[in-house]
This record gives sequence, C-alpha cells and structure tokens, in this order.
Amino acid sequence: MLRRIQAILEEEQYRWLRDEAERRGLSVSALIREAVEVLRGRQAWRPLDESPFWELVGAGKSHQKGPAISENVDDWVYPLPPHRRPRRSRSRS
Repeated sequence: MLRRIQAILEEEQYRWLRDEAERRGLSVSALIREAVEVLRGRQAWRPLDESPFWELVGAGKSHQKGPAISENVDDWVYPLPPHRRPRRSRSRS
C-alpha cells in the first residue's frame, strides 16, 4: 500500500531530486522511495557479532597502568569532570 505524503524541500533540493529522477528515468516519488530504502538499509539492526567491527574486539592491548579500559568503558566513553568523579580507595598490596 502506498501512502501519499506532502513534503517541503528547499528549491535546490527539489531541483536536484527532479533532475536525478529524470536522469534515472524514475518519478520523483520512486526516487524518494529508493532513498528511504537506502537509509533504512544503513540503519538495519544486526547482531553485534555479525558486525565487521566485531573482529576488532580484543585485537589491541593497552599499555596503560591502572584499570583496564574494557572493564571501565563508561569512565572512558563518558568521563566525568574531576569535581564529579567518585573517590576511589587505593588498595595496598
């Protein structure tokens, strides 16, 4: 089932869309549907272990002293400013 929509485009966007549709021998609507499918494909969910980036997991070694980055990922990805960091007790060995 096709749905009719109304969209507002900048003049330059509309001209490009119209010209590209003509160049491909499509209607503007068909080109918009094609563009939506391309965007949907880029955002398609897939299991993490099927991602090409999965091969990178564990590939490197950290030469950093202290806690492992992988065990404290939130501290590295979402660092807190110094005044908001919790105080950690230092263990003596």
